[in-house]
Amino acid sequence: MNAQPSPGSSQTTDEQISAGASAWLAYWPALLIALAGLALSTALLWARQAEDAAGEQSRIHHDLSAIRTRLEAVAQATFSPTVGLEAMIQLDGGISTERFDALAGRVVKLLPQVRSIVAAPNDVARYVYSLKGNQAVINLDYRTIAVQYQQIQAARRQGRPLLVGPVKLVQGGQGIIQRTPVFLPSADGKQEAAYWGVISVVADLARFVEAAGLSDTPSLRIALYQVQADQQSLGTPIWGEATLAQRPDSVTQYVQMPGTVWALTAAPVAPADNGTAPALKHAPEFGASLVASAALALLAALLVYRRRLLQTQNLTLSKEVEQRRQSQQALEATQSRFRELTEMSADWVWEQDEHLCFTYISRLAEDQDTHDPLRMLGQQRWNAPNLVPGTDWDSHRLSLDKHEPFRDFEYAHLDDLGQRRHVSISGAPIFDAQGQFKGYRGTGRDMTDIRQAEAALRNSEQALTLARDRLQAVLDAALEFSIIATDMEGRVALFNRGAEQMLGYSEAEMLGRSPAIIHLQEEIAARGAELSRSSGRLIEGFEVFVARGREGGTETCIWTYVRKDGSHLTVSLTVSLLHDPSGKPTGFLGIARDITAQRQAENELVRLNAGLETRVEQRTAELSHALDTLKKAQHELLRAEKMAALGSLVAGIAHELNTPLGNCLTTASTLDDMTQQMRRNFEGGQMRRSVLDAYLNDATTACSILLRSMSTANELVTHFKQVSVDQTTAHRRKFGLSSVLDDVLSLLRPQLRKSTILVESQIKLSQELDSFPGPLGQVLSNLLMNAILHAFEPGRADARILITATLNADDQAELEEHGCGSFTLRVEDNGIGMTPEVRRRAFDPFFTTKMGQGGTGLGLNIVYNIVTGILGGRIELFSEPAQGSRFVITLPFTAPQFEAVAPTQTSVDTDAAADVDPAASS
Repeated sequence: MNAQPSPGSSQTTDEQISAGASAWLAYWPALLIALAGLALSTALLWARQAEDAAGEQSRIHHDLSAIRTRLEAVAQATFSPTVGLEAMIQLDGGISTERFDALAGRVVKLLPQVRSIVAAPNDVARYVYSLKGNQAVINLDYRTIAVQYQQIQAARRQGRPLLVGPVKLVQGGQGIIQRTPVFLPSADGKQEAAYWGVISVVADLARFVEAAGLSDTPSLRIALYQVQADQQSLGTPIWGEATLAQRPDSVTQYVQMPGTVWALTAAPVAPADNGTAPALKHAPEFGASLVASAALALLAALLVYRRRLLQTQNLTLSKEVEQRRQSQQALEATQSRFRELTEMSADWVWEQDEHLCFTYISRLAEDQDTHDPLRMLGQQRWNAPNLVPGTDWDSHRLSLDKHEPFRDFEYAHLDDLGQRRHVSISGAPIFDAQGQFKGYRGTGRDMTDIRQAEAALRNSEQALTLARDRLQAVLDAALEFSIIATDMEGRVALFNRGAEQMLGYSEAEMLGRSPAIIHLQEEIAARGAELSRSSGRLIEGFEVFVARGREGGTETCIWTYVRKDGSHLTVSLTVSLLHDPSGKPTGFLGIARDITAQRQAENELVRLNAGLETRVEQRTAELSHALDTLKKAQHELLRAEKMAALGSLVAGIAHELNTPLGNCLTTASTLDDMTQQMRRNFEGGQMRRSVLDAYLNDATTACSILLRSMSTANELVTHFKQVSVDQTTAHRRKFGLSSVLDDVLSLLRPQLRKSTILVESQIKLSQELDSFPGPLGQVLSNLLMNAILHAFEPGRADARILITATLNADDQAELEEHGCGSFTLRVEDNGIGMTPEVRRRAFDPFFTTKMGQGGTGLGLNIVYNIVTGILGGRIELFSEPAQGSRFVITLPFTAPQFEAVAPTQTSVDTDAAADVDPAASS
């Protein structure tokens, strides 16, 4: 039977339950403290982790700034050769293989990360260093490679270097390439710079990273990225972990590379890698906080205070990091500007310590001096190798001992090739805050090109002086003629020795004065009235002498000269208009010859004829006496004709000498103007190599023209004095017919330019002549001048002269079989032709259709004597009225042996034969 509980036992159970509940409720403060301690411990753990993270971020920023600076320095050193090559190309307009290999070789030797350097004028690789392993790059046209040509075009559009990478290299591995466009400045500095080509520097990426120290960071993981065009987001990875930038604890800084911007990202090594878990690092502190739960409230307060203190410190540290970053960027920008200015400058920078020993020489010294600048470090300047004696080092050292600044101290030394190099240096002393002398700092400049230009200028001035002396000697040798040159206003600028002897005035008395003082005023007035009537305008003063010459270029008139002693003489004056190379009139040239004797002979002849007619009429009955008188008259007439021929001969001298002497004067004045301009450029500091080269070319051409013109004048004087070809001045050599014809046409160009005559040549000879080029040139010159003066009517538009040289079938066969033979030279025109009488007497001496108008009648006679004599050929003339004229000359390729004979004196030449330089005549 079961026992039933009593009411008293049920009440006891409820009390027990209530007591247990009350006991648990009594522990609520402990539970609250435990919960508070746990919360505070957790807050402490979080604060310490945040502190560690902030410190780690600050350390990463600091280390990353140092790595970025080192990376930019390595990049600047790796790709700096392009600056030197670009400056060298811009200075010289190009670069030689030797200079390219010398500079590139030093760079590759000093910088192992540089794989190769390529220079591509017009985007075609012409220069490569080193060639080993890169033979396929030579003559590579980048325009055929789309990717590389796009890079080159981008650099050219930007006008600055472009850095691309990573690039898979043919030799293996990854690399980076800098492409630098090169632009050549214009000569006058006003036009847009011309594109020369591109310079590429290829660097091995692994060695580049190793040189920058990116792989030697055990506490950091490093990665390089390209930067997108917006300069805000990262692009393709260049080196390192591709996902490193995605880590929350990573730090990124931007690197200014030569030609682009890279992103440098760093993150700490993962906790699993360093063996310390963040959760276990603060476990003792966390346990101590739990054990000391009794002091948890105070600890919580301290933790809150410490947390706020840590936040303040982190904020201050962040501000300091940002300030340091900004200061570092400003310093780097300043350094970059200094480096760029130093690299673009033609000078180099140097520093010396208090003992005047070199402590620093900029790398630009390598461009200015073939000596390695590192060899001078620790040495004094006057102990440099291969110094050239002659520098006053003692006074320079005395100035340095006094710690005085100096400028433009110049000395010379021999480079490694034995060439003399001139150097100009300037410097200033350096003192510390206490005023103690610490050394010198200054710049240097290579003065070699300037000194060489000065030497070339001195040589040019000497050549110009020699040319002037030669020209003056020619003018002084023409004693039989009065040669006076004036400017456009009529002031005398040249008064030769012949004019001094003829007029009695000295050159000093006449320079700057008008030539009107040597003329009769009544003649000037009469001539002015005549010209005024014919032209319909008033002509007076100096214009009387040059009016016709200004219009037609040359005029010959008869004038009466008034000598200084008041005596009179009759002259034939030829006035010519002078031009500069551009065709602008520069003055007038007057050549006069004394024809007093000729006029007296003509007057005597007139009087003799009048007396003869009177005596014949009066003494008809006295036949025998009249016959004697007639014979005497005939004798006098013959003598008078000889004197008239002599007058015409002398009249022709002025005409023939006018062209070569005018060429000499024009060329000499032009050369003088160019020299004065060159001096002004030099004194103004505007000397450039292209300007000096153009001046030397022009000076060489001017000297050549002077020599040719003076030689022509010399030959003309010789021909006219001896009335035949002076065969003793001929020189034999091998030459081409076309070259002789070109020389003749160049000397006759002023006459052809003033006329409307077209000269054509068709020389079909490949065989050289073994003959006398001087006489042959005289033949061509006389035939052309004869056609210019006599063959055409004034103003004819279709005037034409044709010169041909051909071989007929027989001559060709003889030339191929025996190596000798003859050819046919034709000079023909479409002019007015000749009458049978003129054609019959064309080769007679002193026969001319323009007697008294500048013709001497000797031109064709000299042609006939030269062709049939010294050249060993024959000449034929074919001409009909209104059908033109044709001279057919048959000449052998090898002229016959010619024996030189001494010139003979004629009855009209009382002086000894002129002593002519054969070389000048040839």
